[in-house]
Amino acid sequence: MARLSALFSAFLLGVAHADQYMNLTTLTGRDNVSVLECWQLSTPFATSDVPGVAGTQTLELGGLANATYTVIPPRFDSGLHNAPVKQYVWFVSGVAHLSLPNATGEAIVNGGRYGLIYADDTKDISGWGHLSRYPGGDQTITVTFPVQDGVNPNHTVLHDGPCTLSESMGV
Repeated sequence: MARLSALFSAFLLGVAHADQYMNLTTLTGRDNVSVLECWQLSTPFATSDVPGVAGTQTLELGGLANATYTVIPPRFDSGLHNAPVKQYVWFVSGVAHLSLPNATGEAIVNGGRYGLIYADDTKDISGWGHLSRYPGGDQTITVTFPVQDGVNPNHTVLHDGPCTLSESMGV
């Protein structure tokens, strides 16, 4: 009902309403090799009617299986590895340098508001995996959210390579 009311108000005011979507840098696999892609989740943000956050923009990420909070020491090198499961990874603080062992692609992810990525390059779709390095002088904090039943969120691939900052802004 709140969404209908907002659309009607925009119509009366002559303001165009455009749905906003989340774009995520994604580590995925193609031809048994890890690649970086920019994904746009298929579900748009919605105006919440939940008490305490009514009127704010929300996005349901789908079924999640668990959550893990990790403290990564400064200048840590995780080496070559695959994503253990299909999961959202939110870099809460710090900085991560993600690279591919058999390609030139890389992504620098700064913790905070735009620090959410999706990791999908599990062993079943990528034989090589990716490298994660944490070059900062402070700890990097991550929270990982595996997706329920290993099912990726509905999405569209916007392009090869990581999302740009301008593609991630606006929400």
